[in-house]
Amino acid sequence: MKNVLTILGILISAFSFSQTGPAGVGSSSNNVFWLKADAGTSSTTNNTRISSWSDQSGNGINMTQTVAVQQPSFATSVINGMPAIQFDNVSTTNDKMISSDSPILDNTSGYSFFNVIRPQNVDNEARSIVSKRTTVGVDQSFMLFFFTGSRYYVDLQTTNNRFNTTTTYTANNNYILNTVYNGTIAAASRARAYTGETLEITATETNTLIPDNASPLLIGTTDATDGRPFGGYIAEVIIYTVTVNDAQRILVNNYLSSKYDIALSANDKYSGDTPANGDYDRSVAGVGAEASGSSPTFSASAASGLGIRTLSGLGTGDYVLAGHAVPSNSVITSDIIGLSGTNPARWSRIWYIDVTNAGAVLQADVEFDMVAGGMSGTTPATASNYKLLYRAGTSGAWSEAATASSISGTKVIFASYNFNNNADDGYYTIGTMNNALSPLPIELLSFDAIMNDKHVDITWATATEINNDYYTIEKSKDGINFETSSIVDAAGNSVSLINYKDVDTNPFEGISYYRLKQTDFNGTFSYSKIVSVNYTLSNDGISVFPNPTDGEININIKDLEGKEVLVVIRDITGKECFSKVIISQENLQLIAVDSEQKLAAGTYIVTASTSNKLYSKKIIVK
Repeated sequence: MKNVLTILGILISAFSFSQTGPAGVGSSSNNVFWLKADAGTSSTTNNTRISSWSDQSGNGINMTQTVAVQQPSFATSVINGMPAIQFDNVSTTNDKMISSDSPILDNTSGYSFFNVIRPQNVDNEARSIVSKRTTVGVDQSFMLFFFTGSRYYVDLQTTNNRFNTTTTYTANNNYILNTVYNGTIAAASRARAYTGETLEITATETNTLIPDNASPLLIGTTDATDGRPFGGYIAEVIIYTVTVNDAQRILVNNYLSSKYDIALSANDKYSGDTPANGDYDRSVAGVGAEASGSSPTFSASAASGLGIRTLSGLGTGDYVLAGHAVPSNSVITSDIIGLSGTNPARWSRIWYIDVTNAGAVLQADVEFDMVAGGMSGTTPATASNYKLLYRAGTSGAWSEAATASSISGTKVIFASYNFNNNADDGYYTIGTMNNALSPLPIELLSFDAIMNDKHVDITWATATEINNDYYTIEKSKDGINFETSSIVDAAGNSVSLINYKDVDTNPFEGISYYRLKQTDFNGTFSYSKIVSVNYTLSNDGISVFPNPTDGEININIKDLEGKEVLVVIRDITGKECFSKVIISQENLQLIAVDSEQKLAAGTYIVTASTSNKLYSKKIIVK
């Protein structure tokens, strides 16, 4: 697979833009949690319940729900054509998703939360979007929720400084809600809440630190046993364990505003998302600066192939944002008027770049990353063949704005490019002057790894494949040193959608990482993005035996001494077949489900829940 444009390679190189979080703000070290409905859900079928929703931050804090009647539903087109997850507001079942405690979620003096929602019930009950607590005020790091008077409320480290907006929120409207906490400044201004870029309240918070609370993370409920559900759609949840500066907040809000078509009342820095400019509202990322700080770089992974690192001239109020309009990328030889060379071609993906700069010239390195761009092939060669293409409108001839200065791994770099002012707004992509040896490569549409009980389901999909020999699934404990998990034959040559699936039956304990290695018939190879999962092998929890069983079920409750445990058995429709509350005694507590109950043959889910933990096992009755 030799294509000077479409190349898949390693994710790490000397030319690395480290800001990989939403809008290119933050990385996995501080963007600790990121859910978005267009990635990582166990189903993408409309009106289908989901059992898992995978964290996109790289930290593997994945949300799950094993109880069928408490699983929220995937909805395909809710806000600006984007999917969202619907929590159904049924108090008797209470849709919710839960993840076990992770110390990366608290023990911090700073927080920044961003949520995109469409509530369907806002009343005088506590309707929580996201929380981390055991119960009211117990091990409570935070809770963001609607409550009395249909207002937005925030608890940080217990409930002692609860604050709320004066603005009321209404059902079936779309909102971007932000909350920022800084424990290092004066108590009277430590917390702020925004609707988009509208500051709703600056509030007092006496706590200087959110400690490491032993509590689960929850979506759609105040705590694991509360019967007051969130009703409505949740499209995106972003958590930073730092206080983002004003420029970073503005960038994330512009990313969300563009993606979900929710207008900002101020600080709208990106005009590429309007119909007049072509609705370039996918993967919006940017750089910018305000008096409180800057965000000078974003990774190509944040913008689906295009990255920017500013070198000089980024002054207060300056911004450069980029977004694209197509979900998949390819190489094309049409619409290339203005591109020189003997065999010219370009990426089909185009970015609208919006420049806000009234001062000194903003100079930046611009890169195109073949991995982040969704392409694969061999390593690029001859930097002088690559051109940065620009045009002012959605059609017409291209101008060769710059020639690549260097190549680093799978990245083509245009060094020290000048963004002068607003006149540089327009459409940008990468072209090559020589595409003679360039059959279309594999076009990797997706690659995901999701925990499923005690194994990991690994799935990927391709749109096209040329000379593709086989795939190697590789896994790692640290994201750096990988080993082979399995090998899967590839299609060879294909121009149609192919879905692949493999299973890792022996995953590592804790957070682990997976990547896909693709090898051609000629031996050249390339790598996908890296995804993560979190598999916790707890000594506490439950064991169920025999399994399969003829009827009698023995359940051991382990290492939960003195705790109240609710044990429930449900069939696959969610119907409750057995329920018992016990106080777990020293060492082991055994419950025997009477075989006279004669459970019908089939599959059942056994759950054991405490105030802050939920364990489940699948059992088969013969």
